Amino acid sequence: MDTDLKWLDLETFNTDDRQKIKNTISHFIKAHPNAVMDHDLDWLSTKCGPDKSVKAFVSLARDETLIGYAPFFVHPSALSFSLFGVSMFNYRVNRYTITAQPLVAEHYPESEELLQSLFKQLREILSSRDVLFGLGVPFESTFGQFLANNDLLSKQYLVLPYGESYQRRLIQLPDDIEKYIGTLGSKTRAEVRRSLRRINDEAAITFHVYSGPDEVPELLKQLQSLSAKTYQHKLLDLGISENDETYQELHYAAEKGWLRSHILFCNDEPVAFDHGFLHNQTYYSTHIGYDPKWTKSSVGLVTHIYTVKDLIEQNASNFDFMYGDSGNKARLSNTSHEEQNFYLIPRLFPLSSVARTLRLFNAIIDRLGRFLDEYGIKSKLRRFLRRKSTQS
Repeated sequence: MDTDLKWLDLETFNTDDRQKIKNTISHFIKAHPNAVMDHDLDWLSTKCGPDKSVKAFVSLARDETLIGYAPFFVHPSALSFSLFGVSMFNYRVNRYTITAQPLVAEHYPESEELLQSLFKQLREILSSRDVLFGLGVPFESTFGQFLANNDLLSKQYLVLPYGESYQRRLIQLPDDIEKYIGTLGSKTRAEVRRSLRRINDEAAITFHVYSGPDEVPELLKQLQSLSAKTYQHKLLDLGISENDETYQELHYAAEKGWLRSHILFCNDEPVAFDHGFLHNQTYYSTHIGYDPKWTKSSVGLVTHIYTVKDLIEQNASNFDFMYGDSGNKARLSNTSHEEQNFYLIPRLFPLSSVARTLRLFNAIIDRLGRFLDEYGIKSKLRRFLRRKSTQS
């Protein structure tokens, strides 16, 4: 095939060719330094339901070598007009989400031209309610620079940052838990050792790692019970629910050998968890939490140390704290990079007009928020709006 920097929808290939390309993609991901778990087609497929799908595009050189790969998770979403975290109005859209970046073959000399070709072709197939979304795009990546500086792209799309940029925190795992603890700041090291001594004095400790398909029902039961007690659930309605969709996702991950969920028990009571997936030697920590009544025992920190120890024993290379930043992530990590989320809104009416209005609205709210912060009003107003929204 001669694509001449063209991208092809994987679904347009016949069954045999599609399977061959999927096999090629698997090898491509395993060897590519910028690949993440969401580049895995099998993993993305576990998230699909009646209103969700995966669209994957590939670019092939003349000798049919894979030079570009871009998987999108397609799902319902909205352009949300939010006042201090409370949604005031939603414009419904269909979102094509790509995590991190499209993958271009290493040392490929025309990477920017290849990306330009991809987004030009996507622009031709997107409908009036379709938008693109870059999730966790590293600033210094080829894709991050492409979004920031490409004039041709800006003629086809409105490129809108979504939220503030943040440091993506990671741990490059050594071969011993003591070496990891040694990389932490002096205060954190002292806290780790103090917390480990104290928890063993206070309770009978057990630490369970769930990884097999037969363990998923018990895991979900424990996670939902513990997750419901966390502040993430009570304040933000976040957490893990015991339902068919989650069961299928975790069961499939366990069958593939990716599931790695950690729960700390004190006196046979679950008190903290670090739930995630180990894929291509990187652990993705997707959910954490602890029972607030065990706060003084630092069970979250203890669980983290036990989790890192388990991952080192599994010969994992990296621990990924995932999206967003916090002081806790900063003190427990040893490397990071800056990234941000981006909307790419096709310049179509009325979609682009809604996006421009949203950009202006966000700028006004951001300026208003900074003003209210100076007088200590913003947090009070946020609590009032959330209370009103939950009562309505």
